[in-house]
Amino acid sequence: MDNFFITEYFDWRIKRFSLLDRVSSRVLSKLLGKTEFRSADFFDKIYTRLTGNAIIPSTSGVMTNIEQRMNMYHFVSQVLAYGVKGDFVELGCNTGVSSVLIKKLLQAYDSDRKFSVYDSFEGLPSAKPVDGTFYKEGYCETSEDVLRENFKIYNLPLPEIHKGWFQDTLPNGLPEQIAFAYLDGDFYDSILVSLRYVYPKLTPGAVCLIDDYCDPQINPKGWNRLPGVKKACDEYLADKPEKIEFIYSGSYSHAFFRKAGFSNPEMRRPVASTFDK
Repeated sequence: MDNFFITEYFDWRIKRFSLLDRVSSRVLSKLLGKTEFRSADFFDKIYTRLTGNAIIPSTSGVMTNIEQRMNMYHFVSQVLAYGVKGDFVELGCNTGVSSVLIKKLLQAYDSDRKFSVYDSFEGLPSAKPVDGTFYKEGYCETSEDVLRENFKIYNLPLPEIHKGWFQDTLPNGLPEQIAFAYLDGDFYDSILVSLRYVYPKLTPGAVCLIDDYCDPQINPKGWNRLPGVKKACDEYLADKPEKIEFIYSGSYSHAFFRKAGFSNPEMRRPVASTFDK
């Protein structure tokens, strides 16, 4: 399997944001005379003009880093190799770049598991005090067409797309059994509703990977700008046998738990010819 989705994709992202790291949005906003300034859009335009390469539209910036994608790669591979029962879901797929990685791995294992993605495509809902964040309503807005284009670029079949807010799509839109779930809801309410509907469908040994979960006591230098995520997870799992585990993820933060009760794994090897492509 080629490593584009883990490494190469971020080469231009890192270069693109190197200047952004040194120049504040406030200064640029003042220079450009704008009250609201989306620096990611600004650098998209500069990158396109200098290189002639178009960038798939996104206001979300860098959603995950290399370390997080490596973790995702290994977790998805684990549940497939061990034969954990169930399908795959991503809650908060945005432009679908993480979705592409998951789909590539399903193909690498010659798996017929169903893969479903969920997103409003309207950006974030309004934050509550519990979220403790400066992110505004509508941030990360994109469109379903962008996700579809990402899959088209890499000649991949589309996942099952569920457009809408989680409270509307999850009650009747999840598969009956889930082997891997990636939760990227950002806010307390979004993560809590995700867990309420996803957790009962996780099969023994299933992995639930949660973006933006940071425990400052364990990882004091971790990215902790969305504290509502940890609060929602801790509250929901308080009476469950599973516990959230910190996993190193570079400059960002995420964690996981594995559904209890798994034993006697049936090992499967990936299809070598697919990985060699």
